[in-house]
Order: sequence, then structure tokens, then C-alpha cells
Amino acid sequence: MWHNGRFVTALPLDDRGWSLGDALFETILVRHSVPVWLDEHLARLARGCERLGMDYSEKLSAEIAAALQAQPLTCGVLRICLSRCSDGQRGYRPATRRCHRYLQLSAYAVPPRQHWEQGIRSFVATTRLPEQPDLAGIKHTNRLPNILARGERDPVAFPEGLMLSESSAVIEGISSNLFVGAKGRLLTPRLDRAGVAGVARAKVVALAQQLGIPVSEVRLGLNDLYKADELFYCNSLIGLWPVRQLDCFHYASSRLCQQLQKGLESVWYG
Repeated sequence: MWHNGRFVTALPLDDRGWSLGDALFETILVRHSVPVWLDEHLARLARGCERLGMDYSEKLSAEIAAALQAQPLTCGVLRICLSRCSDGQRGYRPATRRCHRYLQLSAYAVPPRQHWEQGIRSFVATTRLPEQPDLAGIKHTNRLPNILARGERDPVAFPEGLMLSESSAVIEGISSNLFVGAKGRLLTPRLDRAGVAGVARAKVVALAQQLGIPVSEVRLGLNDLYKADELFYCNSLIGLWPVRQLDCFHYASSRLCQQLQKGLESVWYG
């Protein structure tokens, strides 16, 4: 763990992230000591800081390079966290824009290729995501609904689950974004009320546009998923996982997903 550019074995108590969840984070794939899509992750982090009234630090890039030089990784995960300082004050009111900067590096095994090629079983979580437009899209550290949802099913049998909002809108996977293939079009849920606008999600949208696949952000309900030709999840660590079964509903196609996988495969398996 690195704290404000220095390797540490203990963390400060002057931190609203662990006490109140007043923090943002990014989880980044590292291949051959190079963070994948680092600029995009840092840009999302900066946008989150602007939304929450926190200071983004340009020191992060140099600190990440120094950390990876000290701890090279063939395949790993870099976790960045910006957590607001408390400045010795209690209560909810943010007393400062200053943040602690944390970096954590760990080894990582790329998920089984069979998930990429053969698809996964998934489920609709009973835990719902709260709708809060002021927080929608950003990757803040308040993730208790996702934790509860992940505890609903065995992650070996069900590697990913689907989460709805409190108004029953389809939002995302527990730790991923969702795409729906229907009649040659690609649809992904709007994230203006809940959910995280993932970096991999943006890459999939951009590639689909390059390939001439129509893609739209829309409101989706469960009935839309049951009428769809295919579903798949994506995030920066797992890549693209087609869904072959959602609870008792089966999908026979993954045509659009396979097209997109060809353009992005080298990121995870190159």
C-alpha cells in the first residue's frame, strides 16, 4: 500500500473514506507492469472528484509509475483510492477538499477463458440499487448493495449477477456493466439514476460504433432482457462475458458479443 506517494504498513485515522465512505476508487488491470486504460480511469476519477467536491491530484501518475517500478507485475490489479481528509472534525459536513491518495497493487489471475468463450450463468439479484442522480455514474466507495447482492448466490456457479434499481430498472451487473443485443442493435442501460459508468463500457460503445453496430443508452426493464437475443457483462478486469442463462431463461446467441470480443481480446489475453 502506498499513501500519498510513500510505501506504508499502516493507514491514517484522519480519513473519511473508512468512517463515512467519503471516497472514490478505481480498479485497473495491469499487464506487464502497464496499467490498462490508465488515462481513462484517471479521467473518471477526476470527474468523480469534481462531483463530490474533492481535490484531484496530478501527482497520481508519477506515484503510480513509482509504485509499479518498485513492484513489477506481469498480471495484476492496481487499486486507486482518493479519500477525503477529516481535518480532525467529526460529523457529515466535509471540512476540506483535501484527499489521502492510496495505491494498492496485487497479483491477479485473468478469469477463466471459458467464461469469455462459453458464457456464464447469471441471476437477478433481489437486492436493489438506490436511485441517487447526484452519485450516479461515479465510482464511490459506498458499495453495500453490491456486497449484499454478491452474497445471494455462489460466485463459482454464478460468476455475475444482474442488479435492478429500486424502481425496477435494469442497471448493471454486480461488478460490471451490461449490454443487450436485440435485432442487430446493442443497448445498454442509462446510468443517470444509479450505477457506475465503466471504462470498459465506454470502450465497448466506441468499438461498436467503429464496427457499424447501432448502440444506444436506453431505459431497460426485465421484460426487455427476456425479449433480447443476447446479453453480456463487461468490466476492466474480466473483459466481456456472454450470458448463456439468466435464472431460468436461456440465450442461444452471443453474435454481437463475439464481434466485440475480437476487437478487445488482446487487452486480456494478448
